[in-house]
Amino acid sequence: MFKKILKEINRYNKIIILRHKNPDYDAYGSQLGLYEALKSAYPKKEIYVCGDDNQNNPFNKKMDQLNSTDYLNSLVIIVDTSCKALMFDENYMLADEIIVLDHHENDPDVGDIVIIKSEYSSASELITEFLTSVNIKITKQAADYLYLGIVGDSNRFLYRGTTSNTFKMVAELLEAGADIINIYKVMQKDEKENEKRFRGYILSSFKVKGKVAYNYVTKETRDKYHVPYTFSSRGCVGLLAGISNVEAFINFTEDDGDLIYVELRSKDIPIIEVAKKHDGGGHSLACGCRIKIGEDYLKIVDEVNEEINKYEHL
Repeated sequence: MFKKILKEINRYNKIIILRHKNPDYDAYGSQLGLYEALKSAYPKKEIYVCGDDNQNNPFNKKMDQLNSTDYLNSLVIIVDTSCKALMFDENYMLADEIIVLDHHENDPDVGDIVIIKSEYSSASELITEFLTSVNIKITKQAADYLYLGIVGDSNRFLYRGTTSNTFKMVAELLEAGADIINIYKVMQKDEKENEKRFRGYILSSFKVKGKVAYNYVTKETRDKYHVPYTFSSRGCVGLLAGISNVEAFINFTEDDGDLIYVELRSKDIPIIEVAKKHDGGGHSLACGCRIKIGEDYLKIVDEVNEEINKYEHL
């Protein structure tokens, strides 16, 4: 299948690389890593990266601004998602062909050529494997991005998706010149005072129901601390990890419109079916969904507790 993708890359003069909205390190890493490698290998091709932006953007790489007509006669490569609902806009549907490279446990609803490796730590691991398999050189800049993506989604190699293949791909990136010291500095950059105080707010206001810890952040609270919803949701869900007698934790954050972003995490018990009930997805122990503001968000807390109870009574 990798050879088929390479054939399509060779066939198109215009390639647009996309990923899911509200990007994390892996979304950025897999997108920008693939971009840097392809730009080096095909200097005469038009290659672009597009999408929304947030505080996770490594090295502040700017996204290209394209209009709908720019997608005509192009090859679109989508990384780190296979769901239409998670795309930034619908312009990609105008492309001649769409390739998807993902690692989430979702049923894909987009893509002419789709590769999903849900057993992999990250999309960046999959992209690294693709590049090495088809002998496309991984430049130092590409290696930096891809390493950051693997480290981000594996939580520094602590999650279950970390395998011997993960370390084989990391070895490839180190051989290509990945600067791990600088990458960790990028990931551990100092926070602003308001961001640190906001983390304190979450730690002082979360609740526990059954074996689930959760917090709810309103627009008004975010405005008070001057933090975007991207920081409040995915950027802070990990604060509730490591609580005694708590098996799962959930972050509910109101966005700037009419949605609540729901980030779900679990120590050991699979909870992805809860996310799927609400048109979301992800991984067994780390997933997410969105619901409308005003919906009963505590229903999700109850559903996660039900999953925990079912698992414990097996």
